Amino acid sequence: MTLIHLRVSDSKTQKPVPVRIRVADLLGNSFHPLGRRQFFLTAPHMAVGGQVAFENKKYYYIDGACEINLPPGVYNFEITKGERFHKVFKNLEIKQGQAALRINIERKTNSPWENWISGDARCHDLSGPAAVLEGSSEGLDLVHLLACENILPGTDIVDASRILDFSGQEIAFEKFGCSLFVNTLNHHPFLGTIGIIHSHRPVFPLVSSSAESPDVWSVVDWCRQGHRKNGLITWVFDATNEYQGEALAALILNEIDLFEISNLSLDDNSPVLFWYMLLNAGVKANAVGASGKKSNAVFLGNPKTWSKMQSLSDTPAHLSWLEAVRKGDSFFSIGPFLELTIINLTPLNKIQLIAHDLSPEDEIELVIDGKTITIERDKSLASVTIIRELDPSEFEWVCGRVICSHNNKPDLKAHTNPLFSCNRNSTFSQEKALAIKKLEVLFNNTETWLRTLGPKEKKRVDQILDILAEAKAKLACGN
Repeated sequence: MTLIHLRVSDSKTQKPVPVRIRVADLLGNSFHPLGRRQFFLTAPHMAVGGQVAFENKKYYYIDGACEINLPPGVYNFEITKGERFHKVFKNLEIKQGQAALRINIERKTNSPWENWISGDARCHDLSGPAAVLEGSSEGLDLVHLLACENILPGTDIVDASRILDFSGQEIAFEKFGCSLFVNTLNHHPFLGTIGIIHSHRPVFPLVSSSAESPDVWSVVDWCRQGHRKNGLITWVFDATNEYQGEALAALILNEIDLFEISNLSLDDNSPVLFWYMLLNAGVKANAVGASGKKSNAVFLGNPKTWSKMQSLSDTPAHLSWLEAVRKGDSFFSIGPFLELTIINLTPLNKIQLIAHDLSPEDEIELVIDGKTITIERDKSLASVTIIRELDPSEFEWVCGRVICSHNNKPDLKAHTNPLFSCNRNSTFSQEKALAIKKLEVLFNNTETWLRTLGPKEKKRVDQILDILAEAKAKLACGN
């Protein structure tokens, strides 16, 4: 073995920078930095941080330098640092007696990313140093870790240790140009799960069930506590949970700010397709991307949410990101840049979709009231600007997205938030009626469960039933 001191530097500053790295021989055997392990756990909540495994490859996060044992030979180096830097894919030879290896990673020039702020709206189980190291390596400016209760694998022990790191509206840890904030994830098995960001204090209980306590908070209670001093509330939707009626009601009644997207698949139970259903039902819900990382099988920023930096403003980056995301002035992505704007309102809506960093296999689509339109483009170009005119009386909402197929199965790579028609047709379409009917199932299931609770819960049950009734009435009127 030859002990190599490896350093990865920004080609412009020549200073070491955090990166995600993979070193493998030409047979595909990977090699790990000293202090790390070749075989690491990928189960949830198990020793999370510092490495990640996906697509049958193992990667390690380094702060710009590491030591690694490599026999003389040729190795493939795969190095990434988010969207603002070019990826490094190169074969390099390690010679007998070699002691050091220096690799530069280049920042993109004339890149749209420089004027945008990137954040991951939810992750778990990382320490502060691990979160900012991984965040910086993935090109994130902000990481939001949400403390939650977990059952430790192989035990019946409940762990909520990350609550000790709660920072609320303050930065918990900052390094490498990445800031970590620690808030809470609050879960009810029947009423729904929410993420609370930028809260003035921790909101308890982290896990609640009316079946266990007569003095339990509901989802709306949590939302109002989190909103008290400008917190941001997200609905962490669970496609396998047939209840969640109060979370849905909270979204309709604007007690929840954003619908979270942490799964970019377009399968039948995809949160993206549920989001489309919400929009078709008349619920003007903006979305935020989050990795939901809780294991070494997921990387931070998968996806990340981008918001435009406020020009001529001294607003801190995290507050700028927070307010832009709250308003939907953002997009989520795992690669391509995507911005959708209206450039003319009358007599037609002239919309502009700008895309950068496209791959030849990427397809650009407009999603209009849930129906997709593929945009023809020159596949040799990595950037494109598309302008379309839409009659505002003939649509309710429109989004832009980038998809790429793997094994004949399309997955999202980027998605904008919706633009809404300022003069939409007020008549109920068949699609809207069907969407409302499907959403009402969550209300009905939740109501059925609430009515199984004992008399000690009557006051709380009545309060939640009133919330559901108000939301149902608003939904029935087209929201």
